Amino acid sequence: MNFTHIKKLFFTTLLVSTSAFADQVILSQNTVSLNVDISTTKIKLSQADYSSPVVKVLVPDLADVTFLNHRNTAEGAPCLATYDTLKPQDVIQDNPVVEKIDFTITLEKSVYSDVLNKVCKVSLTERVEGKIRGFSFGHTRTLAMPERHIDDCR
Repeated sequence: MNFTHIKKLFFTTLLVSTSAFADQVILSQNTVSLNVDISTTKIKLSQADYSSPVVKVLVPDLADVTFLNHRNTAEGAPCLATYDTLKPQDVIQDNPVVEKIDFTITLEKSVYSDVLNKVCKVSLTERVEGKIRGFSFGHTRTLAMPERHIDDCR
């Protein structure tokens, strides 16, 4: 056996013995049009549940069309954030009105086979994305489901 063959065998054994196999599938994806209040009461700079301040928009109607909780700690409604600006006024643009905004909601299932522990791990991830006055807003939540038997991953 040459060194390359030994190295390949080692990494293959390591991968199979410690790990896992992952699979992701999109369960649903749809676009909804929701009312968004573009004003200083619904667009703000906030650090709640983020490592640094971001501009957020509160969208109460999101609760009716999503499966997971998109409300940040101490916020008055589900919200989305943008990294395109740090100034709420850039989004408000001296024009505080309610507008219909299209949001794409994607629900994805991830399945992870933990061969070493003989368990199947499943999680759901929901992404909400939309553009408000040229700024990209989004929010993602992931929920781990109870572990399953390894045979349920196949």
